[in-house]
Amino acid sequence: MQEKDLIKYIKGEANPEEKKSIIEWIREDVEHQKYFTILKAKYVASNLDSLDHIDTDLPYKRFSNKSKKKKAYYYPTAAILILLPLLTWYLFTFSENSLLVDTTNFLEFDTKNIATKYGDQETIVLPDGSTVVLNSNSRLSYSKKFSDSIRTVTLVGEAFFDIKRDTTKPFIVQTEHLKVRVLGTSFNVKSYPKDENIETTLVTGKVEVLQKSNKTPIVLAPSQRAIFDKQKRDIRVNKVDTKNAVAWRQGKLVFDKTPLKQVVLDLKRKYSVEFIIESDSLLDYKYTGEFDNLSLEEVLKLFKLSSSINYKYKNNKVMLNSE
Repeated sequence: MQEKDLIKYIKGEANPEEKKSIIEWIREDVEHQKYFTILKAKYVASNLDSLDHIDTDLPYKRFSNKSKKKKAYYYPTAAILILLPLLTWYLFTFSENSLLVDTTNFLEFDTKNIATKYGDQETIVLPDGSTVVLNSNSRLSYSKKFSDSIRTVTLVGEAFFDIKRDTTKPFIVQTEHLKVRVLGTSFNVKSYPKDENIETTLVTGKVEVLQKSNKTPIVLAPSQRAIFDKQKRDIRVNKVDTKNAVAWRQGKLVFDKTPLKQVVLDLKRKYSVEFIIESDSLLDYKYTGEFDNLSLEEVLKLFKLSSSINYKYKNNKVMLNSE
């Protein structure tokens, strides 16, 4: 998408077809959303001099010659009043825990943004009747009305998708590094910013997993999981028990030789508690076990009974160490 076309849209000069094309382009990729946001911020800032064309000193004309001084102070104040909310919104949008760009504020086509807190889940019905179960500390962004040719959502975090089949409208889940393309199926996507991997697990149907740097998609069959290693930038596929992969929907956490670093990330999202691994020997420890709707205290006691992991509380954090 060319910059001149985006500027045309920002200025409100694009026709309906151009608007539709630009909105679809923005929503199809997080990087597109970031680029558009920065471009709009720059455009607004560069046009602050348009204040010169406004008769802002009208209320001051009833005063003496001091009005000129007041007017001189008014312009930078007006600029600050415009830039401050824009800057605040910009910094919030690109904070560490918010990779999604909230396009609600500047797109005519309403965008729906759903976010969950630690320990929460939410079921969402999409415009086409598909359903999404959003796991804790996750965010889903989508249009209130899908376009005629494609159904696209953007995910940060984890969600289970049950998609209505429509051969004329592919369904695409956009994550930080991957795209998952389907026609009608059920699958799970786990893509948290702080996790080392992005996982796509197919329950029924067929999905294509596409890495941005590779045009050849990986096709998954039921009970297969694609694991994208963010550091190595590669994808491997293995066979899994899908019941374990989506057990979080029933409040369960199932680990199978899972690195402890990943285990504590999942526990933090469920129990909203910070974990600190104190012993270096535990950094490479892999844990196997199942927590079936247990309290945090029950989880910690099970840790201690089933492994060499000990724990203590310190400053409202859980400190883990080897016995």
